[in-house]
Amino acid sequence: MKEPNRQRKNEIKAINVLQLNEEQKEAKRLIIENQIVIVTGRAGSGKSLVCAQAALDFLKKKEVNCIWNTRAAIEVGKSLGFLPGELNEKFNPYMEAFIENLSKCCTNPTEIPQLVKDEKIKAMPVQFIRGKTIDDILIVEEAQNLTKAEMLAILTRLGKTGKIVINGDNEQQDTKESITGLSYAIELSKKIEEIKWIKLKENHRSDLVGKILDYEYGN
Repeated sequence: MKEPNRQRKNEIKAINVLQLNEEQKEAKRLIIENQIVIVTGRAGSGKSLVCAQAALDFLKKKEVNCIWNTRAAIEVGKSLGFLPGELNEKFNPYMEAFIENLSKCCTNPTEIPQLVKDEKIKAMPVQFIRGKTIDDILIVEEAQNLTKAEMLAILTRLGKTGKIVINGDNEQQDTKESITGLSYAIELSKKIEEIKWIKLKENHRSDLVGKILDYEYGN
């Protein structure tokens, strides 16, 4: 297999159709220029979308061989073990949101399904991450539902040419962990200069979403 071009130019311009606002452009710049980046923000801030766009740009520019996606295998109280089917079938529901965000970056509706079929976009369940080395790009979603140990296991998979992009929002935590994987990663960013953290503030959903979140969690 031909090795991808690992020279990543510091370009902000996207090669897909999604337009970014200024804070999202800054998040993308950080992703381009650093190996580990944490993107946080409330529901509707577009954190998952900007991570998807950055990863897709790397793939289209042949700077990575594939995009990996992982997330906590728990949502609203249900764990991976309680879902039917084989491993791939179990994890597929957790990939849906990521695939949807990738699709928003394209005009061709068949492009992302084809990339999945060609194994250019792959799932990496966090339970099976040990022993892996990330030399491409790994998007870690819903990091507020990861444990500290899981986040440590993920971060220590980073290869020489790899990137790990983490997104999440501790307000949306579905577990009872006192220290989430997201909180741990943020603390690392305060101690290790090469780990970058950006918090998105603009709401891209209905204004009512912001009002609901303000009511629930305060301003």
